[in-house]
Amino acid sequence: MELLLLDKNFQICGLVDDFSSLVWNRKYYECGNFSLQTDIKYLNQFKNAKYVYHKDFSETGILETFNYKDTTTGVQTIFTGRFLESILAQRVIDKTQYFYNLTTEKIIRNLVSTFAINSTGRVIKNLKLGQLKGLGQNRTLQMTGDNLLTKIYELCKEEELSIKARYDFDNNQIVLEVWQGLDRTDTQDKNTWAIFSRNFENILQDEYSTDTTKYCNFVYVAGEEKAENRVIVEVNRIKENEERRELYVDARDLQKDENTTEAEYKQILTERGIEKLNENNKIETVNFNINPLANLNYKKDFDLGDKVIYKNEQLNFNIENRIIGISEVYENGNRTIDVTFGEDFNIKKIKEMI
Repeated sequence: MELLLLDKNFQICGLVDDFSSLVWNRKYYECGNFSLQTDIKYLNQFKNAKYVYHKDFSETGILETFNYKDTTTGVQTIFTGRFLESILAQRVIDKTQYFYNLTTEKIIRNLVSTFAINSTGRVIKNLKLGQLKGLGQNRTLQMTGDNLLTKIYELCKEEELSIKARYDFDNNQIVLEVWQGLDRTDTQDKNTWAIFSRNFENILQDEYSTDTTKYCNFVYVAGEEKAENRVIVEVNRIKENEERRELYVDARDLQKDENTTEAEYKQILTERGIEKLNENNKIETVNFNINPLANLNYKKDFDLGDKVIYKNEQLNFNIENRIIGISEVYENGNRTIDVTFGEDFNIKKIKEMI
């Protein structure tokens, strides 16, 4: 495998074709990261390098840390960093933004355009918006003071979306798009199915866990004004036969401007309540190691963000959820693939096996 090293202007400044280890951690609801361990002979090539690029990877790495180790087994140089989406973490939402009845995708594009493309002194070089895909539901939101990248991933997670900053090598552009993985469950016929199970012999090992420690299902959101005049909305997510678990949110930072109606303001408060309930949800996570010789081929039959099925015959259930993380590990000429499957209960269904 050959990795290209690019400088701050995306010009080629080196090539690494031999390394001890490459760990490429792809993530759906947050920015991915990588770790590259190389021989000391490549050190000079890294001096002017800023990016790690491979034509077959959809992600491009940004070099952020360097570590040198001289041990009894030899000298090691380790480079780590995050993927290209992390450039949005360099911006904050410093001015209050109001969005009325816009899709999540349009809100994200508007934020990127405002704070990273069309704002004097804050332009991120080479960044452009990709194709509008019509993703997400219409929402009414207000926000200020957030880190741009953090806020965008929060918005994405609420609707099972993600963002991708793809480097277009031929045109020297960073193309940012909102996207969503495919549905590969057995309840649809548009895409091929992806079912992971010990019985299908496509899992080498797996781990399953649940956590309801922080779980809340009812929230009071308190907005502007004081005492008896304070605007308070309630969001109820209590399911049948479920005990009430309350949360209180002080949202006085959300203010109604002259163009905001009472109904729109209450919807803004409701959105904040939904956001906080999502942060205090039940957590369910599955980690499994893929059998590369089995029936499902990586990036052909399943990929990051795809909604797939995990079957556990011993625990006697099926779970439908998205693949939220894939770790590709390259060592000694071999590749292993570890999948993280989960996470929040509210974005999937559990059903008893027949």
